[in-house]
Amino acid sequence: MAKCINCGKSNANYQHSSGGYVCSNCVGKFFTCPNCGMLYNNDDYEDGDQGNGFCKNCSDD
Repeated sequence: MAKCINCGKSNANYQHSSGGYVCSNCVGKFFTCPNCGMLYNNDDYEDGDQGNGFCKNCSDD
């Protein structure tokens, strides 16, 4: 099982855009793209939330 990149606990299964995983307890501390499900840091305005609720990759579609 993967360890959470935020708190270090096991059972992290949400994939973060920069690599690694986030656990269900910490997932709310990140922006989650509703289309692809990828997590981004809340202050990642380059690849994360593009102001329309989607990440850069999904906004381009």
